Amino acid sequence: MIEKHALTITAALLLAGATQAAAQATDSVVVVAPEGSTILRLNRNGGFVVFGELGAGSSDGIPAAGPGTRLLWHAWKAAFRAGIVEATQWDEANVGSYSTAFGKNAEASGTGSFAAGEDVNATGENATAMGLRASAVGIATFAAGQDVVAYGNYSVALGRSAHTNARHGSFVFADASTTDTLRASVNHAAHWRVAGGFRIYTSSNLSTGVTIQSGSSVSNWGQSAAVISTSTGALLTTGGVWQNASDASLKFAFEEVSGEEILEQLRELPIQSWSYKVEGQEYRHLGPTAQDFYAAFGLGTSDVSIGTVDADGVALKAAQALERRTAELARRADADRAEAEALRAEVARLRAEVEALRGRVKAYEALEERIARLEAASAGGQEKRVQ
Repeated sequence: MIEKHALTITAALLLAGATQAAAQATDSVVVVAPEGSTILRLNRNGGFVVFGELGAGSSDGIPAAGPGTRLLWHAWKAAFRAGIVEATQWDEANVGSYSTAFGKNAEASGTGSFAAGEDVNATGENATAMGLRASAVGIATFAAGQDVVAYGNYSVALGRSAHTNARHGSFVFADASTTDTLRASVNHAAHWRVAGGFRIYTSSNLSTGVTIQSGSSVSNWGQSAAVISTSTGALLTTGGVWQNASDASLKFAFEEVSGEEILEQLRELPIQSWSYKVEGQEYRHLGPTAQDFYAAFGLGTSDVSIGTVDADGVALKAAQALERRTAELARRADADRAEAEALRAEVARLRAEVEALRGRVKAYEALEERIARLEAASAGGQEKRVQ
């Protein structure tokens, strides 16, 4: 059957005026070589090759144009087409040199461009468009997905309804959670819409990494109500609070620490106001340097950074020590108040006794005065009797 078809093809080509090359390869079924230059060779194993000369255009231009279903090799532009078009996507004006287009209404008009899918177009130089209604417009752009546009040189648009928005060097990925278009806002930046979260794994067994999520779902590390969660247990809550990993099961080598010693170290720790060099003097901060903090407490992994858990621990231990001091002062104050109350009560008792003594003294004085009068009166009566 193959040989029959081969003979039919050969006969058709001969009737069309093509000539067989005298020195064709032994495995070839058909060799078409007008004027001695081979333009087509069909081998016995079904393989074939079609030759052309780049830039050698003719008055006829592209071999076929307009709507239709076809396999097309545009030799003098080194361009290839396969599929179906319903308009002028494969006409001469819309075929870029060295371009390729597959599918339905796939247009590759840019030099070196590639288009595959349905209603896709790669109009930029060395641009690629794939999927459904994907457009790659700028130089070296890449668009893949549905309703995506890579417009802006060296930009990439992926997913659904992603648009690089004429932002050069931008990357836009949009998920299928909505049909709203995600557009790049600045040049040379990545833009992501991932309603289910963005997961980064840093180990082959997926046990370490970071998750960026909406907060309404549980991360792959088992954390909820978080915007950023990590395999270490640390997370940023939806309220904007950074929470350090502090599970007791993650810790060992516990040691007691003297609160009074912490207070002594704090007393000597330089705490100043300063600015970061990258921020300038407009922005001020308050605290010790990492070197001074490490020298004072020996906490953390190095002397060029301060862990928030360490700074919080120092502050909490110092507060605890101050609370003990306050409690002791309060106890002493209570004891002093009790002693003062006892002293006041004693003073009041003594005053009462003094007042009682004063009353007795007055009574004694009155009695003595009476006695004196009586004695005086008695002495006067005796004198009268004697006379």
